[in-house]
Amino acid sequence: MERNSQITDSLSLNEPHAPVYPLIASQITNKFQIMKGVAIEVGSGPASLSIAMARITELKIYAMDISPEMYKIAGKNIAKCGFKDRILPMLADVHQMPFPDNYAHLIFSRGSMFFWKDLASALKKIYAVLKPGGASYIGGGFGNKTTKKLVKKTFKNQEENYESPPKIDIATLEIAVQKAEINNYQLLDDESGLWVLFEKSIE
Repeated sequence: MERNSQITDSLSLNEPHAPVYPLIASQITNKFQIMKGVAIEVGSGPASLSIAMARITELKIYAMDISPEMYKIAGKNIAKCGFKDRILPMLADVHQMPFPDNYAHLIFSRGSMFFWKDLASALKKIYAVLKPGGASYIGGGFGNKTTKKLVKKTFKNQEENYESPPKIDIATLEIAVQKAEINNYQLLDDESGLWVLFEKSIE
C-alpha cells in the first residue's frame, strides 16, 4: 500500500478486515454504477478490494501499490481467486501513476490516502487519469459501525493490536481537493469513514 511498511493490514484473504471489502465494493458500485471498463485501485495492498470489486462487476482492474512485497502478495491472491484475466497487479506510486490522462472509468482506494506524501498532488493525478465521465472513491473506513465493531472484535479475539492510520480530518481533505482543482466532489465523514467522491465532467 501507499503506507508506512510498519503499519500494514494482515495479508491473508481471511484477515480481520475481510468483511470490509465487499461492503465498500458495494458502496462504490451503488454510488457510481460503473460496472464495465477500466478501474484502478490505488494502494491496493493484497488486492482485497480489487477482488471484491471483480466479484460484482465486469471491470478490468489494475491493483496498484508502491510496495514490492504487496505487489507479490497481490499477485498470489488474485491468482488464488481466479481473477488473473481481469486484475493486474502493478508496482507504482500514486504521485506518478503510469497511465495516460483520460484513461480509467473508475479509480478507488481504501486506507491509502493517509500515507500519501502529497495528498493534493496525488488527487490531482488521479483526476487527470480519469476519463471524462469517470469517477473516484477515495478514503478510508469500515463501511458502517457494525463492520467496524466486528473488525475490532476479531483483532481482540486474535490478541492482535489494531493500529489506526495517521489522521486526516475533513477540513484537511477538502483543502487538498480544492488545491487539486477538483470541483465536482462530495465529502463523507460518517459511519462509513472519511471519503472524497468525485466525477470528471464530460466537456
